[in-house]
Amino acid sequence: MATMASPQHFMATSGSNDPVWVHTEPYSRRPHFPKLEKDLQTDVCIVGSGIAGLSTAYELVTRGLNVVMLEARDVISGESGRTSGHLSSGMDAGYVEIEKKHGRAGAKAAAESHSWALNQIGEISKKLGIDCEYRHLPGYQISQYPKGDREHADEMEELKEEIALTKELGLHTSIEEGLAIKGWDGKIDQRDAAVFHKEATFHPTKYLVGLLKWLSKQSNFSCYTRTRVMSVEEKGIEVLGYGSKDVQVSTMDGHTITCQDALEATCVPLQKLSVVAQMEFYRTYCIAMRVPKGSIEDCLIYDQCDPYHYVRFTACDEKDDYLIVGGCDHKVGQEDERGRFKELEKWVRDR
Repeated sequence: MATMASPQHFMATSGSNDPVWVHTEPYSRRPHFPKLEKDLQTDVCIVGSGIAGLSTAYELVTRGLNVVMLEARDVISGESGRTSGHLSSGMDAGYVEIEKKHGRAGAKAAAESHSWALNQIGEISKKLGIDCEYRHLPGYQISQYPKGDREHADEMEELKEEIALTKELGLHTSIEEGLAIKGWDGKIDQRDAAVFHKEATFHPTKYLVGLLKWLSKQSNFSCYTRTRVMSVEEKGIEVLGYGSKDVQVSTMDGHTITCQDALEATCVPLQKLSVVAQMEFYRTYCIAMRVPKGSIEDCLIYDQCDPYHYVRFTACDEKDDYLIVGGCDHKVGQEDERGRFKELEKWVRDR
């Protein structure tokens, strides 16, 4: 049975356990903003203070637009504050599947947008002087089976097809047969990898806190927390440029933001029941384990299991780093949650 977080804890993060990021960036360091107490007018209203909302706010504010951000709890309290922080152009579904569904143009758009996004975080952190552990590093996609097994060979053939397409899409990728990841050399032989070069990673909450602190100093940005949005509605009529239309964002406390455009940067869209009904909600698990600095290559690792495992590193102290490993995904409420963290620990130790 899932454990319930205290009401105060829930305002800071959406899970009952704390993410590893608070070890070096505690909740107390996050900026505080007031609750909305009056009606406002602005150019754009953004609902949600995660990475989608904050990234959009940055792009709009730097282009001179007035932006109001609304957050139901405290800033960065949703999934962006709990993400494992992989910045990858490699896709979960794979580009072969994307091309089947959306054509070559769709696959190329996905590749270019992901590459732009992971590099943009680096550019912004450099420009604003945000120390968030951003760095480029390789992403390794490996078989879940030991080298020599038929299943290993089958998965590597699928990865070769994927890499061939990614090259055509302009990504810097390769197949490295016999590649052994430094320190990832336990009793299970997982040599061979599809390599996505120039992937990236970062400390997500250090980055978002830095971005928020910069935004809070801009005259055309304001943020209101503990302000729950209840509806987003278009009002008025505009035909061929005649008339006027605006958007009204209404809060639980009865206040209204009137704006030209509104963005719902939320994990689940508001009022879009047709979309919500089609969504599948999954829970993933993540643990952080101390490992001696330099004992394992600083990289991103993904296996081909379904659901797959994912691995990265972040700073711990002068002696150790944290090995962050995640996986064991399942639909919310449909499987037993007990034992998932132990399962992840055993998976790591076997390697």
